[in-house]
Amino acid sequence: MFSAEVLKMNTEMKNVILTTIAILFSCTLFAQEEGIWETYDDGRKKAMSHVQIYKKDGKLYGKIVKNLDGQYDVCEKCSGEDKNKPIIGLMVIRGLEKKGSKWVKDDGILDPMRGIKCDAEVWMEGPDKLKVKGSFLFISETQTWTRVKNVK
Repeated sequence: MFSAEVLKMNTEMKNVILTTIAILFSCTLFAQEEGIWETYDDGRKKAMSHVQIYKKDGKLYGKIVKNLDGQYDVCEKCSGEDKNKPIIGLMVIRGLEKKGSKWVKDDGILDPMRGIKCDAEVWMEGPDKLKVKGSFLFISETQTWTRVKNVK
């Protein structure tokens, strides 16, 4: 009842649809953590900074590129090499490794407000939301960072 041309067209259409689905699925599956993210402090109910997240040698890193808070110019409470370093340029995500759908590392996140390094977990929750969890001793905090789309 169907001609060979109609069957061929249906096969070609199926291939196009399957390819489109595969592309959309892979974009979701491999959402990009890289980019500029706005951090938000739930306790203070305000945006704090913009962090540039990038990958280097298969690991995840992030540094502050814009200070939205303005209260802190240097990391006074930090210790070691980070003591009194300017907030702009401060490395706050350090060498996280991919484990399943998350990036993790002990002492992988620096909290510049408290001057402490925390165990880190970072994962995507949609294309424009990044979950960032820092744990120190028995305390953990998870923040939602949002992608900055129009970087100025």
